[in-house]
Amino acid sequence: MAQQVMTDQVGVRFGVGSGVLFLLTWVTVAGRLPGACGVGLLLVATAVLAAALDRPHAAGLGLAGWAFATGFAVHTLGVLTFAPLDLLRLAAFVVTATLTSRLRAPA
Repeated sequence: MAQQVMTDQVGVRFGVGSGVLFLLTWVTVAGRLPGACGVGLLLVATAVLAAALDRPHAAGLGLAGWAFATGFAVHTLGVLTFAPLDLLRLAAFVVTATLTSRLRAPA
């Protein structure tokens, strides 16, 4: 009987991905990266981390990536706004994460 690894569960991979996005947000704020660089870093990280998830979890990770990017890279103190550019950024994060989901080789 094969032993299961904890990261075989999609919920665990989602949690790890969210934690990585949280840490990258801290790096973005502490390093005082310009807004566009911080958003780009979080978008690329979201896409890479979503590759190991199914579509619903990837969409959730995209939403979390958008919240971190908008709340800390674009604005300060976690303030979320829903201006047209913010909604465009939201769509970019969710669509990118969803499209890159399940790119890894099947187990």
